[in-house]
Amino acid sequence: MIYIFVDDHHEAMYLTRGTDSHGQPLNGRELYTMTFDDDALPPVDRSCGGFWSLTMYNDDIFMLADSPNGRVNLGTVHLDANDLRFADGKLTLHLSHDEPAEDNARANWLPAPAGRFCLAIRSYVPGEELVNGTYIFPDLIRESSS
Repeated sequence: MIYIFVDDHHEAMYLTRGTDSHGQPLNGRELYTMTFDDDALPPVDRSCGGFWSLTMYNDDIFMLADSPNGRVNLGTVHLDANDLRFADGKLTLHLSHDEPAEDNARANWLPAPAGRFCLAIRSYVPGEELVNGTYIFPDLIRESSS
């Protein structure tokens, strides 16, 4: 389920997600991916300071999840710092409690708590596609079970 919270739509939009592409609650014992085409990243107006982030919360939606690598979110800041890796024109984010073994997956890893979690997708100075609802965030795909 996705909830949308909007400040003034020119300032910020917040979406929350607590389920995967099959409607199952998110749980850190699983491995999830979210894949963006490089030309389909969340539309924000970078010329006005716009940015987006995907933030990890524990099952109490108001508390940031503990993170072994210090990351509680991924987004524009990490892209600008060249911390994230694209492969074949796509950016695949990896969300799980266990650290991925593969280098590219580890570079794009957002650590999850061991149990249930939820995500907040924040867009600051969102583009028109976000505001009018034509931009759709990629699904969270459950890749494996522990």
